[in-house]
Parts: sequence; C-alpha cells; structure tokens
Amino acid sequence: MPTPLNDDRQFGHILQWLNQKTGLDCQFYKINYLKRRLAIRLRATNSNNYGEYYDVLRREPEEYKILLDRLTIHVSHFFRDAAVYKCFGRLVLPELKKRERIRIWSAGCANGEEPYSLAMLFYELKLLGKPLSILATDIDQTCLTRAREGIYKESALQEVSPEMRRRFFQGSGDRWQVVSTLRELVTFEANDMTGALPAGPFDLIVCRNVMIYFTSPLQSQLMTRFHDLLRPNGYLILGKTEVLLSEYRSRYRSVNLEERIYQRQEMPPAED
Repeated sequence: MPTPLNDDRQFGHILQWLNQKTGLDCQFYKINYLKRRLAIRLRATNSNNYGEYYDVLRREPEEYKILLDRLTIHVSHFFRDAAVYKCFGRLVLPELKKRERIRIWSAGCANGEEPYSLAMLFYELKLLGKPLSILATDIDQTCLTRAREGIYKESALQEVSPEMRRRFFQGSGDRWQVVSTLRELVTFEANDMTGALPAGPFDLIVCRNVMIYFTSPLQSQLMTRFHDLLRPNGYLILGKTEVLLSEYRSRYRSVNLEERIYQRQEMPPAED
C-alpha cells in the first residue's frame, strides 16, 4: 500500500486536474516544492492522503482557490530588496531613459508591487511625453484583481519614501491606493510562463524569485526566450537566489552580478 504522501498516481491526478482547470503546467515545477505545498493543505483539510484531498478539491471551490494561492508565491512589498532598485537606478535607469520609447515586462508580478515600483521610477518619462508601457503578468487571477485595484496595507509601503507616498498614493492608516495616473501605466494580464509568453520586444524584463520554482529545463528555455524578447542592449533582472546558467553567459553581460542585473548581448555569428 502506498503511504499517504507517496501515492504518485493520486498526486498525478491532482496535477492533471489543476492543469485542466487553470492551465498551470505543473510538470515544470520542482516536485518537492509541489509536495511540500500540498502537504500543508492536506493537514489543513484533515485529508489522510492525496486521494482524499483530490475529492476535497473537486467538491469545495474555495479550497481550489487556496491551493492555487499557495502554489503561486506572491509575498512582496514595494521596492522589495532595496539594494536592487538602488543599483538599477544608478546603472540602468539613466541608460533606459535615453531611449525614445520604453517597454517593460514584470513577470510573476504577484499583487502588483513590483510593476508599480517600476512605474514610480519611470513616471517622469510620462511627464516628458515619452511612450512608456509596463506589462505585468501572473498566473493567479486573484492577485491580478488585487493588482488592478492597487490597494495595499501599510506594511507593503515600508520601503516607499515619504515623497513617493505623497505623490503616488492616496489613503491613510492601513489602506493605501496607488493613484490612477500611475495605475494607467501598467497593464495586468494572466500568464504562467510555461507556455506562450507575451510578444516582445522589451527594453527591460524583470523576473525575480520565480524561476527558482521551475525545473532546470524550463529555466534554460526561459533564458533563451528572454534573450529573444529583449531589444538589443535590453536588460534582465533575476532574483537574488537565481543564478545565470553558465551556458547563457555569452548571451548576457553582467551589469551587477550581486544584484543579478544583466544586459542582452548579441550572439556571435555561427561558423560555416
């Protein structure tokens, strides 16, 4: 008899059901990560094994929403990892501001803190009349709804300067909303990154703390696709725990290795 958390057949049924219901292709996620998340929900629902939990999922719509929420990590706040933004502001922002138009993709945007942080940094370009667009994607529709509303608790604003708070937020106490002029700069769309990606080209792709949950083959595939989606000399920012694979170091120049900021390089011509 299989142990409660070692029944691969029932485990597979859950993953297949999630794929059919949401489009989430769990084959690209690390198995141990998925099993850890499922184990938490088994305990919470008093399920003794994957089979019992599968029944709960199909019977209770609210549990499906909770599981999807747990599988898609979205803990964040504005200007998370302040050192990354400081380095970006010093080394990358001045270069991007020289361009005639700027297009940015925030991949795995969670509740929207990251794309709105970027919008604050680039807002002056809008005042100058330069075309600026920020695409923010995530698989979690609940997160996308929150992001479009742009309402956050006080704790999410811990790294926002008093000046930026006055300029870009309205509210008080524990409820703050991003002003409409900033929200208009960001378009939120659903995308899980295991299938078709948004159409490029982009001047900047920010994909932080997302790929660590993917398998190595998908990580490699995404690094190639990011390169294809970036404009010449476009920039890529990864998470602090994500390392650029050695086979891709010829495609990206390290702008700041510690903060995981890279710049697209042209591939050398193939030899005859």
